[in-house]
Amino acid sequence: MGMMEEERQREDIEALLGEEQGNLIAFEFTLSLPSGRELDSNVGGKPMIFQVGAGEMLPALEEELKDMQPDETKKVVLPPERAYGDHTPAAFKEFPLEAIPPEARQVGRRVVSNGPDGTEREVDVVEIRDDKVVLDFNHDLAGMTLHFDIKVLANDPVVT
Repeated sequence: MGMMEEERQREDIEALLGEEQGNLIAFEFTLSLPSGRELDSNVGGKPMIFQVGAGEMLPALEEELKDMQPDETKKVVLPPERAYGDHTPAAFKEFPLEAIPPEARQVGRRVVSNGPDGTEREVDVVEIRDDKVVLDFNHDLAGMTLHFDIKVLANDPVVT
C-alpha cells in the first residue's frame, strides 16, 4: 500500500471513529449500590484503561470520563437504563438439558456460554424441567443503579 493509500485509509478510519476517538483514559474506581454495598474497586491496584470511542466501556460512563483531567474526581450515578438495562424475562433462554454439563444441572449454578461472536460469559441456571434447562442471559448488574466514585489518572492522546 502506498503512502497516499495509507493516509486515505487512516483518514477513513478517523472519520468512522469520530473526533473523540483515540484518547486513552486510565482511572481508579469504586463501584457500589445505592445501599452503599461495594461491588468492585481497583483503588490502589491496577488502573482501568480504555480507549475513548472503541466500545470498551459503558457509553454513559465513557461520556462522563472523556473530558475529565488527571487527578479529577467525580461521583457518577447510572440508573439501569444508562448501564446494563432492566432485568428482563426476555433474556431467559431455553436449551436442551444435554447442552450443559451434568455437574451444572442445578438451579443457581453458573455455566459458561459461548456467544455468537465467540465471546464467553457466565450465565445462571434458573430452571430445569424434564429435558430442558432455562438460562438467564441478563447481565449480572442488569436492573441495578450503579454508583461510581472515579479518579482519572491519565487522559492522553494515543501516539501512533
